Amino acid sequence: MRTNDLFRRQLGSYAAVHRDRRNKATHFVGIPIIVFSLLLVLSLWRFELAGREWTLSLAVAILAVLGWMALDLGIGILMGVLMAPAWYAAEALAGALVSPSAIWTAFAVLFVGGWVLQFLGHHYEGKRPALLDNIFQGFIGPMFLVAETMVAMGHRRDLADAMGEGDVTAR
Repeated sequence: MRTNDLFRRQLGSYAAVHRDRRNKATHFVGIPIIVFSLLLVLSLWRFELAGREWTLSLAVAILAVLGWMALDLGIGILMGVLMAPAWYAAEALAGALVSPSAIWTAFAVLFVGGWVLQFLGHHYEGKRPALLDNIFQGFIGPMFLVAETMVAMGHRRDLADAMGEGDVTAR
């Protein structure tokens, strides 16, 4: 698969502060919660384009997937496969919650909860979050989860090397 050099460097930097299994575990829960919370709150803003109503949630999801695909086509495609049901679920929850205040409340609970998990993981790791040094790491975090899963399944040796896990086998 085609991997962008920028992605390899950013992934290596991200992986360097995500070695502890407890930190990884909190990220595997916290990052999807944060992404979902953002999709949920972005569903509040609607606009018309080409005669169709769109939400900012869908627009951001599409742009994110395109960005991930530009960094690594294979990981980006998998991110799109994961993003589609997350976007749909966020839109469905927003529809069920109906009122903007209920959506904002759900967003706040999910967003803060996701970040609490992130910081708890970094407490175990003993290292500060990569995001504090480089805001772009927030975009790399979701890709790290997919890359870590692919490496653990014995795929993408190139990413294992970039993450400093070249000799990794399924664990």
